[in-house]
Amino acid sequence: MHLDSQSNSSQNDQCSSKCTTYRLIIVLLLFAIALSVRLYKIGEPPLDFSTIRQYQNAHIARGIFYETNDLISEEKKRIARINMERMGFVLEPRIIENAAVLGYRMTGAENLWVPRLLSSIFWIVGGIFLYLTARMLFSASVAFFSAFFYLFLPYSILSSRIFQPDPLMVMLMLGSIYGIMRYDERLSRSNLVTAAVVAAVAVLVKPYCVFIIFGAFLSLVIFREGFWKALFQKNTILFGLLIILPSIIYYGYPMVTNTGFLGEHAKGSFLPHLIISPSFWGGWLSMIGRVTGYIAFILAVLGLFKAGRGRTKNLLLGLWAGYLLFGLSATYQMHTHSYYHMPFIPIAALSLAPIADIFIGRKAPLLSARTKIIFLTGICIISVGLFLSVQKMPLKDMLSQHKAKLKTAALILGVNTEIGRFLRGDFNKEIAIAKEIGERVGHSHNTLFLTPHFGRVITYHGEFAGLPWPTSNSLYGRRVRGARIPDIEKDFTPEHITLLYQGKFIVYTPDFFIITAFDEFEKQADLRKVLYSNYPVLVRNDDYLIFDLRKMSE
Repeated sequence: MHLDSQSNSSQNDQCSSKCTTYRLIIVLLLFAIALSVRLYKIGEPPLDFSTIRQYQNAHIARGIFYETNDLISEEKKRIARINMERMGFVLEPRIIENAAVLGYRMTGAENLWVPRLLSSIFWIVGGIFLYLTARMLFSASVAFFSAFFYLFLPYSILSSRIFQPDPLMVMLMLGSIYGIMRYDERLSRSNLVTAAVVAAVAVLVKPYCVFIIFGAFLSLVIFREGFWKALFQKNTILFGLLIILPSIIYYGYPMVTNTGFLGEHAKGSFLPHLIISPSFWGGWLSMIGRVTGYIAFILAVLGLFKAGRGRTKNLLLGLWAGYLLFGLSATYQMHTHSYYHMPFIPIAALSLAPIADIFIGRKAPLLSARTKIIFLTGICIISVGLFLSVQKMPLKDMLSQHKAKLKTAALILGVNTEIGRFLRGDFNKEIAIAKEIGERVGHSHNTLFLTPHFGRVITYHGEFAGLPWPTSNSLYGRRVRGARIPDIEKDFTPEHITLLYQGKFIVYTPDFFIITAFDEFEKQADLRKVLYSNYPVLVRNDDYLIFDLRKMSE
């Protein structure tokens, strides 16, 4: 009898060891495939997603790179310097930009795939922290599911390889949450300081994650100590001070004094009157649809309520509360900028876990551990197969024929509509047009343009400089903020043009007016009248229109 017991124990140990090995292999395969997907056409220009912000950082990196490169002509350096000043607004610390410049120097050229690869790696590392956090709360299979959702959500694939600081911030945010969980398990000063240091860097990279990180920390302290004791506990105060101190030093003065673009940005981010506006909440919900899809959002809300009492529920409540407070602190961007919702992806991934636990977790006794692993592996393989097959589909024709229906379905399912540009990944025409425009205006550093993405793309690839004329979207932003709207009769005269530049109105005298956004041009009848009545057309074709502002038309 004793021998039989030992034999059964030995068999169970062997089975457990095999399952652990299988699990490790599958998890490693998951992250390897996730990185491979993000390498798809990563060498293409960053026109597939968040183009404005990516090219803003590209201009900054080019300006830094050119300045120390003896092989670049002085004229190109001058144009890069002007574009860096005009388009490279000083917001967050330029960590990702300087990392890109280091990569440029190492590879010997201005390769935009360098920062995009770095962002992809940051997102994957963040997924490891997410998996480890989920593993502390759920079974291995459920943790695998959370990681899978985080890594392979279509919006996740698009947003995780952008030339922006957001993937770095999400990685650090998830690292700090994992550190907070470690501290919660072992209340040592070293664990507290480690979590706080990682959190402080995350908040420095992009401050709005402070709400989510502190929400996670405080909710777990409340679970252990109670509400009032948690608020005034020494370690709570210490953690809060440590995570905001570097950001106060960096951001404090411009935000308090509202000076510079950073001060203007902060002033325009929190617009309290939007909180009572239906368009704000409708826009927020629309952004969630673009990011996770409504089905995943509803299931995540259900998962929040399904989570059993204990630190799992408290952690999720803290994360959701932090996300809500963040949204209320950046009311303008929250209903207009989808990438501001990137931190919600890991929150949704963890919140979906209690639902997944019903089917593949410990609460699914009919499925063996090996069966669960095979099931999850199959999902991974099928997803990759679908990704590869979708590339061959006539996406453009499908989108044009069923645009409205597909857009609605995409919001429900969480398939971001920009996935088509990611799969197509061929932007040769856009780049060729930009270069041609640069040649037409003689690589001028004194232009005005009405183009998509506020001219960041055409000035970068065309290697010329200028300032953007406002689009309907930017005019909406001004109305929401209560800023002045351009008056053509007063602001656009033969002698000068008055423009809003980095929060201030300036007098500008450009040599050329470049138009590629013909739909926007049609909306602004007063602008068309002034240009056609007073200035000669330098070039007109199907791709762009250039007015010569150096002399009046005869």
